Amino acid sequence: MAALVRVCSRFSKHPALIRSISTTSRFLAADEGSHVDQKTHTGQVWDKDDYRRIRFIGKDKLINERFAIDLIAEDPVVVVEARHVWSDSGGPLGHPKVYINLDPPGIHSCGYSGRKFIQKKYYNEAEHGKSITYDEYLRQVRDGAQ
Repeated sequence: MAALVRVCSRFSKHPALIRSISTTSRFLAADEGSHVDQKTHTGQVWDKDDYRRIRFIGKDKLINERFAIDLIAEDPVVVVEARHVWSDSGGPLGHPKVYINLDPPGIHSCGYSGRKFIQKKYYNEAEHGKSITYDEYLRQVRDGAQ
């Protein structure tokens, strides 16, 4: 470890040399992982000459293909006849109980779980997609808590 510190301290007197080594495309293209040019869920993608690509030499960039926004969009809308509902997403491992007012038209989401609720009189299957009833939702929550 001490030898590594000595070597690095010698090179630190020549920052231009270190910068040129870290951004040289010859070094970057040497053994980059296969997903280095793939965009992440945050839109992160770097140029070929960006020095930050050095972290992927000899490694692969891990990208989760299942973005949370897509998973929440797949979740069915919970159609409710009442004017307000609660969401707690299942027992002791869930989140705090949240009361959601459904009086204004449109879909209302739980801030913790992302579950979508809508009052029955505002629900349109063509516009809002597939749905489940509030009783089915409660059954799912209870089954998930056990």
